[in-house]
Amino acid sequence: MPQSGLSHVGRAAALFRKTLSAAALDEIARGCRFVQRQRTVTACSVFWALMTTLGAHRTQYISDVLRSLNAQQGWSVRYKPFWDRLAKRAFSIFMKTLFERLCREMTMRVLGAQAGSVASCFSDILMDDGSSFAIADGLRNVFPGRFTTATPAAVELHVHMSLMSGNVRHVTLAADKEAERQFLPPASSLPPRSLSLRDRGYVDLDYFEALAERRAYLICRAPNALNPTIVGVLSGLPKRLSKKWVGQQLQQLRKKKLRHDLDLLVSWPRKGGTTLELRLCIRYIPGKKSWTWLLTNLPKTFAASSVGRLYRLRWQIELLFKDWKSYANLHALQTEHPAIVEGFIWASLCAAFLKRALAHWAQLVSEGRAISTRIAAQAGAQILPLLALFAARGFRVARLSEILQFLVNNAVRPHPERGKRGHAHALGLRDLVMA
Repeated sequence: MPQSGLSHVGRAAALFRKTLSAAALDEIARGCRFVQRQRTVTACSVFWALMTTLGAHRTQYISDVLRSLNAQQGWSVRYKPFWDRLAKRAFSIFMKTLFERLCREMTMRVLGAQAGSVASCFSDILMDDGSSFAIADGLRNVFPGRFTTATPAAVELHVHMSLMSGNVRHVTLAADKEAERQFLPPASSLPPRSLSLRDRGYVDLDYFEALAERRAYLICRAPNALNPTIVGVLSGLPKRLSKKWVGQQLQQLRKKKLRHDLDLLVSWPRKGGTTLELRLCIRYIPGKKSWTWLLTNLPKTFAASSVGRLYRLRWQIELLFKDWKSYANLHALQTEHPAIVEGFIWASLCAAFLKRALAHWAQLVSEGRAISTRIAAQAGAQILPLLALFAARGFRVARLSEILQFLVNNAVRPHPERGKRGHAHALGLRDLVMA
């Protein structure tokens, strides 16, 4: 570990102590009524048994966690009393509350923007999307799925993620059947000058209007059935043809065979006789041999090519979902008890968050070595037991330094040079390194 990074490791250790000490966990558990009186099985012991099981190994049964608990503590707790404890509604509330606290207390900025670059125009780059997965069929009345035959019971995690911190800011758990748009953060809650990136299920003209008051920006993939009025052609057509399209409906343009990328200014009539004007960037994606429509309120000073590059940053939330499903046990658990299922989902997210946070701290103190969050997610079997030991032995800085050094030695991105040719680098985004 570089000497210059040791003070930052001390700061990280203090954050872990504040958030995950036995006293802090017990306080949250008492507030949720998960622990109401002194017991042998404490909130702290249950939490670390869940972390080292869900974040490290393929888990299907509650007994998998019980074995970890007994092995860590040297106990012989039986299955039924352990199941009874987890079956309380308070268990799922405890894990959800703890996950929200991790998001609030332990998220740090890991990306910066080069001065004068496209990315430097934004206070943060945010992504919103949902990820669904099946659960036990017996929960179909509690968590109905969209596809009643294939997955009669399923949940969806509605995620609000910050690219600059590389981690989630908020997650909502709901039935897969629920519509996605209702789980978006209110426009008034977004930071001024922030940029949000969303898929086409989130097109909402009222939301675009609300963003104007907040001075926030949005790029949203649009369905090709969109039919606003064309106000102007900013690029993509000769002036002679551009004049012919002004004032026409967009679907008239679709009747022509598209040959070039287009940057259009389009409008919709709104209440009170007003109109809403937005940009629509129509881009051809050679790899997919298809056209992508991007609706945005970014000003004309942002080139259409920059709009396309910015939107492609949304892929980071898809990579996050992939890590969750591959290395955090987000899948159908062999139980039909709602509180246990919800509690295990929140516990899985806690384990995934901790692995990602460790990767970010390793990145920040490693003097510029690029740490892979995916490799860190894969290394749960190595780093989470060490993290549990770090907590059990008083959050000593030397212990945390060993964990971070392990990631520096074993989780470096295999091809860091590729990042310098990617969209993030072209937009001016750079990994932050602590001096």
